[in-house]
Amino acid sequence: MLMEPVGLPIVDVDVPATWPAPLVGLVGELADKARLSVHAPENYQDLDLTSHEDTALALLEGHLVRARHHTRLLDHEKDAIRAQGLRLLDAQLVNDRLHQAHALGYLTVQERERLQAVNETVPGQRGRGRREGQVCLTLSAAAQLHHVHGIHRLLTYWGGEAIYRQHGEGSPALATKLRSLGVPSVVTALLDLAAAGQQRPSIFPSLVHVFVGKALGHDPANADVFYESPIPLQRIESIVSPGDLAYD
Repeated sequence: MLMEPVGLPIVDVDVPATWPAPLVGLVGELADKARLSVHAPENYQDLDLTSHEDTALALLEGHLVRARHHTRLLDHEKDAIRAQGLRLLDAQLVNDRLHQAHALGYLTVQERERLQAVNETVPGQRGRGRREGQVCLTLSAAAQLHHVHGIHRLLTYWGGEAIYRQHGEGSPALATKLRSLGVPSVVTALLDLAAAGQQRPSIFPSLVHVFVGKALGHDPANADVFYESPIPLQRIESIVSPGDLAYD
């Protein structure tokens, strides 16, 4: 289902025609230098480009950047995103999802209690890396098209990493249940990465690396965005699942 996007120019890293002209100039110069040094396109992440990141972000001021959030969703969760947008990950979000899934008959009391007691928003159970207080997205559709392992798991297990990560191997029955819930879904959002007064989002490897990788002809070039602001419904462009043309 497509939704109404905000009326600002939209930049898609997969579509060079959408890149603003000043950014095209910067990226072109950096890509030319990489070619002169005979740098293999697939090794774009090794390029020394981080000093150009602030410039690249500044050149995106007044633009929205297309990004994708990969997950499994139940029907009522799709409706919630359409009504509220994407919320930041925290214990309240996890508990809301678990209680709603139980109330609608998707989880038993025992399953809900186990998932509520063991997840990565519970103090002392957090895994490597910080997931709370952010929405995780990817900049390129390549993450799904090239079967990136982390994306595959997000589309396979319901609940997101905060819920499923500790149950994939140690709880076979619960892992099977999490694989049965919801459908693979890609939520496409429009991000303002250069908003005034906003804390600079964490992007890995970096925004400029992705653009230069694409300019060098490496289609799988991609980056993860750890966005630390809720994404309002007006900036949700679409939610697609298997059976929708845009997903398939």
